Amino acid sequence: MSSEENADPNSKRRGPLGGGHEKRLRRESSEHQQLQPESLSSNSEDNSRLWKDALGVCTRSEVDNILYEALDGSPSCQPDDSLAMGGHEPGSQAVDAHPCTPENRSSQPSAFQGSPRTRISGRTIQLGLCGWANFIDEDATFVDKSAAIADIMSPDTAEVISGMYPRRMGKTTFLQTLASFLDIIGDMPRNQREKQFRKCAVYDLHPEFFEENFAKYPVIMLDFKTSCPKSFKDTPSTTKKHITLLRQLVSGTYDEYEHLNIDKRAVQREKEFIASLITKFDYFQSAVDFNTSHVRTLSAIIPGIMEILYRILGRRSVLIVDEYDAPFMSALCHVKDAKEQADIQQTYSEFLCRSLKNNDYLHKGILVGVFDVRGVGLGSGLNNVESYMAHSGFAGTRLTENPFQRAFGFTINDVWGLINDYVDNQWPCRATTTSLELGHFKRDLLVGCIQHFDGYRIGQVHHVFNPYAILCLIRELRLVKSLADVDYSRYTFWTETGSMKVVETIKASSAHDLSRYCEYLSSSFLRQSEYRQHQGPLAEHMSLDFIDDAAVGSIGSQEQPQFPPDVDKETREELADICMVRLGDRFHDMQNLGHEPLQASTIMRLLYQAGYIVPIAKDRVGIPNSEVHRALEQFYERVATQLKISTNLLESIHEEMGIYKCDLQRFSRSLHACMVNIPGLGEETSERFYQTILSSYLFPITRSGYAIHNEAMMENGRADTLLFPAPGYLRLDSTPTSYYIFELKRYDGSTTPTSAARTAMGNRRKVARYVFRQAMQAQTQIYERYYPTLADKARKCDLIHVVGVSFWMNRFCMIVTKRRRAEGANGVISWPVVLYEGGMEIDDSVDYDGLGDRLEDAENGILREIVVNGHFVALTI
Repeated sequence: MSSEENADPNSKRRGPLGGGHEKRLRRESSEHQQLQPESLSSNSEDNSRLWKDALGVCTRSEVDNILYEALDGSPSCQPDDSLAMGGHEPGSQAVDAHPCTPENRSSQPSAFQGSPRTRISGRTIQLGLCGWANFIDEDATFVDKSAAIADIMSPDTAEVISGMYPRRMGKTTFLQTLASFLDIIGDMPRNQREKQFRKCAVYDLHPEFFEENFAKYPVIMLDFKTSCPKSFKDTPSTTKKHITLLRQLVSGTYDEYEHLNIDKRAVQREKEFIASLITKFDYFQSAVDFNTSHVRTLSAIIPGIMEILYRILGRRSVLIVDEYDAPFMSALCHVKDAKEQADIQQTYSEFLCRSLKNNDYLHKGILVGVFDVRGVGLGSGLNNVESYMAHSGFAGTRLTENPFQRAFGFTINDVWGLINDYVDNQWPCRATTTSLELGHFKRDLLVGCIQHFDGYRIGQVHHVFNPYAILCLIRELRLVKSLADVDYSRYTFWTETGSMKVVETIKASSAHDLSRYCEYLSSSFLRQSEYRQHQGPLAEHMSLDFIDDAAVGSIGSQEQPQFPPDVDKETREELADICMVRLGDRFHDMQNLGHEPLQASTIMRLLYQAGYIVPIAKDRVGIPNSEVHRALEQFYERVATQLKISTNLLESIHEEMGIYKCDLQRFSRSLHACMVNIPGLGEETSERFYQTILSSYLFPITRSGYAIHNEAMMENGRADTLLFPAPGYLRLDSTPTSYYIFELKRYDGSTTPTSAARTAMGNRRKVARYVFRQAMQAQTQIYERYYPTLADKARKCDLIHVVGVSFWMNRFCMIVTKRRRAEGANGVISWPVVLYEGGMEIDDSVDYDGLGDRLEDAENGILREIVVNGHFVALTI
């Protein structure tokens, strides 16, 4: 496609489309000066000279004619122009600016010292601590999530609800808090519990609910994780406090329960029933060899206790089941015998159905787990459950509210409160650190937590962090003396507590789909990560010396803007359908879990429920953070090795982009496909925002050893974007290495009176002419200001690509000059131009006026490609 023709550095051609840039051009403006539209559109002598130099003997009008005639007719696509108009940048349009109120945050600013920080109690970080009373006794750090109790117990929710959320999200701690709040018996004396809960958000935000519900219900809390699958007979052991009450009622020694207002007449009437429940309980507490014949008897104990408690206390019970999915998943993964597997699933299904369906003595049933087991063992018997997943409550989904959205995970306010509490009061180095340094330290800690542990979303609550990872990080701070000692890359707090082994066996026929899904997830995450460095509420505050409470409230109340385009729209929507169970086949091969290879769709669904993939919008899923991204990359490498396929997760992305192979023609097409899908790009969109789009789109190439540098300091100014092999880059094949420099311009629409006129078919030629000139000016600026420094920096590369780009809304013009490294006999390195083959040589023998311009007949928004004087030009009209 290229040749070494016209490599003579003394070529007569000058300017962006010529070959003679070795001679420094006169610098006409300061480092940050922009060319004004008036100067480019004028017929001044200087501009005429510039165009004469750039294109040999051609004038501007001649260039317009020859270029547009050559570009006419290349097929492409572009959304309706109305979608590309508007006065806001996508970064601001993508923000979901919910106000910071108790209705859409997990804490209330005004209630807690005028700050959005969540109330934090306790001074020691203890992981795995169970029980509300234990947090009090051990002075353990406790993040107040009690306001969510009112959401869970709301009469607007179903009688039985289930929530399925990733592990280590604080589910058990919240359920224990819920049980302690509601329980009429409780694990602490009532007055002590009330004293503690009156300090919490549930009292501050919902005082009427507090008075009506605190310590008003018998609560039975079961943990299926500790009783699965063969120790099922131990499940009722969590009702020991209720059995103790019943024993004392039978014996008549229940003075300590007088405050419960027990109906003594009912006790006398029901003594026989009470005795039978105690007998059943004692039987299963003995060393009985449990089998399926005992299921019906055992399943009757919990409903029986609910019934008798209602008769003597006049209160219906709340049944809480933690890890309700554990028996079903354990049977699928570890039980080899099909009959035994079915027996276990049937046992737990019958137990839950007897307790939760058609039970007149049930006030509320709350099931919480990780995996959706409705189709793989739980059966259709328990069909009165309203189930919630992380995406429940998203706009456009069936359920408009998610009662669990403030119960699990840490919000940004929780994390900010923990950081301040620890750094101000417990960090060993706080006394020797200045207040300015402390401010920087806390700011950078928050930013690091957002980048590495944020990314989850539950319902309408954004910025949900993994609590386990955050608490581990806070505990690690004991060992650091400065932020330089905080190495996030080695932190695998959450991922090291689980295993992906069960989903690492995949059917060979699904290998391509798995590669496609993982590639999409990884490239989208990398682009999004780069995008967030420059756009959105976090980027706005990263440069501040301090992040104060108001800034955190602003960040937490807004959804992080997403990098708008997903070029692979088909994969995006397919993955969302798989993860959110909108496909008809659902889990048809789940029964093979742990025994036979799985389909790629089942693996994606399981990774979604486990928290490796998270919901972003109703039609989009992604990877939450850097910690999980590293785990997914390692997972794919192991699977690809087993399947003997390429372990390069981004191989086809790199090929599609063209950059890695130095194919700027392919890159222009892929960038065009990206640009046309970005909503909201208008004439007010800044050059800096286009720079963010470009660097974000390029970012996946960094996984092949390249580095991106925006606003790079050069000898005579700052270059917009550099892309180059990073230090230590190891070339694994014969692909040449290139140093890319991009200089960007934007068209503000000043040459035509209205935006409607500018998008009209008859005026697009004028706009295209202008953005083309700006792209030439961008290349000229590179040669004037940066080229000597660039040539020196690129000494170890094979090629240099000089790229001038001018943007207008979703459109752009790109001019590319390619140069190849040549070393003379004396060791002097030069960079002669490598001409693209084909295209047109512009000279004075062509009758340009006779060629005409049929741009008005062309489809709107198509990408035109042409080689002019050996230089590649891509233009979107």
